[in-house]
Amino acid sequence: MKLITGYLGQDLQLEASLSTSESLRIDCTYVGNISSENIIIVGEFGNIRGDIKAPVVRVDGQVHGNLKASKLVELMKNARIKGNIFTPVGGLEMRIGSNFEGNFIMDTSG
Repeated sequence: MKLITGYLGQDLQLEASLSTSESLRIDCTYVGNISSENIIIVGEFGNIRGDIKAPVVRVDGQVHGNLKASKLVELMKNARIKGNIFTPVGGLEMRIGSNFEGNFIMDTSG
């Protein structure tokens, strides 16, 4: 796995739209949409209100918005999701303890 190149720490509160080609870990309160060409990790203290789009999205915090991954959405034990999840076939992993309210849509086009 590629090293995380960006980090938004617990003490931040941000409202913006973010697009990056780098990997990013978010442990702050963030309002807005986020997209990356690499992995996005919402840490245990992360609280996101907005959509997230990346090849891999790993969540161990809270997201109120849609998750769209071209490879994998991974919900860790502390994940709390209110929104839709879009992945390719086989692209969702949920750990025991995670919570998801919304629709799960698989891209079966191949």
